[in-house]
Amino acid sequence: MRMKKRFRSLVLFCGLIFGGLQIGEVWEESYPRGVDSIPGSFLKATGRGTLNPDPYYRLGLFYQWDIRNIHLERAATCLGEAICRSPLNQEYWLHLAGVLERQGEAGKAGKALERAKGADPRSYRGDWEAGNIYLQMGQEEKARECYSRILVHYPEKSLLVFEVLGKVYGDSEALLENVVPRTSASFSRYLSYLYEKGDISAMKKVWRKGPSFGFQPDRVETIRYVDSLISRGYLAEAREAYAGRLRTEGRAGPQDDNLLINGGFEEKTVLGGGFDWKISAPAGTEVSFSIEHVWEGKSSLKISFGGKENVDFGHVFQYVAWKPNKSYLLQAKVRTRGVTTQSGIRVEVTGLGKPFHASSEVLTGDHEWKDFRVSFRVPEQCEGGVVRFRREKTEKLDRFIAGEVWIDDVRLTERPL
Repeated sequence: MRMKKRFRSLVLFCGLIFGGLQIGEVWEESYPRGVDSIPGSFLKATGRGTLNPDPYYRLGLFYQWDIRNIHLERAATCLGEAICRSPLNQEYWLHLAGVLERQGEAGKAGKALERAKGADPRSYRGDWEAGNIYLQMGQEEKARECYSRILVHYPEKSLLVFEVLGKVYGDSEALLENVVPRTSASFSRYLSYLYEKGDISAMKKVWRKGPSFGFQPDRVETIRYVDSLISRGYLAEAREAYAGRLRTEGRAGPQDDNLLINGGFEEKTVLGGGFDWKISAPAGTEVSFSIEHVWEGKSSLKISFGGKENVDFGHVFQYVAWKPNKSYLLQAKVRTRGVTTQSGIRVEVTGLGKPFHASSEVLTGDHEWKDFRVSFRVPEQCEGGVVRFRREKTEKLDRFIAGEVWIDDVRLTERPL
């Protein structure tokens, strides 16, 4: 009953919009003062013996929706006359059903809807209008059947269905269980709607229901979900989903001896998002994978500064999930050659949600592999943050940075109390 009341006002609003548009298209330009301004020549077209249903249909629309002169009984009569002359026109049956429902004639409205569906069983408009009217009448099961057919046969209309029914149900799980067809494609479209809406709470609930719809997310779908969680600060849940994808692909996930992914830069990308390294090169720099100087394994990451820019660099970073109120040690091996200015390279860690910051020493000049170490304690209510390699822009006279930096074996481990 509550759902019916909630939906009635929504459908009435939508009906006024659609009906008003139709009235505007059919009548407004010619007859701005309502039915009284309709010329007698038109009314004669509805006289006895005429086989043309269109004048009756137009009058029916007018009596149904013209706020200045609503007359439902006349509307039903005119629409009935149109149907007598064209009994297979779905549009006529739909409007008659709408009039009958507004008159409280639920039984007759239901029969009109059945005739409308029979006229064109696969019509989007037929199912949309019928679903709205069924729901107004409290016949929720029939309404769901109509909406589900739209989702199956007209997937491009899915977002409209979800948008309207989201307001009706007010609960993403209820909508999912009652309306969305149990197919992987339909489930994926509903997820896309939630992504566009930015409803992360609903997204998390719905994501867990995927297996019951046969939904097996691929890498792209998983990373989209993981990145959405990260962007809203749910790093622990994001890490769980990311690690699950790694297991699906037979890859090793974050371990207790290193919470970071690809800390040795042995792969250019792991899954292409999520907890991979985010790497880019701003003006005045080049960033590449190097086999020239390596601490361990087969490659390291190389950053080259061209010497013509006062670079503000923070373009190598990785999100990480950790436990609140715990102590951690961040380590990295760094090698430099000819790094100029007093503002050199360092590694830092920043908390998300409840911010905090810790960083290593700054390295310039020429150094063989040096061990960066940053000890820090995570505050309460902080479940993740960012590990980043950083060179700050400087206002000193000697500000254009040149030189090369190699990074390898980056580790983040929990420390015992």
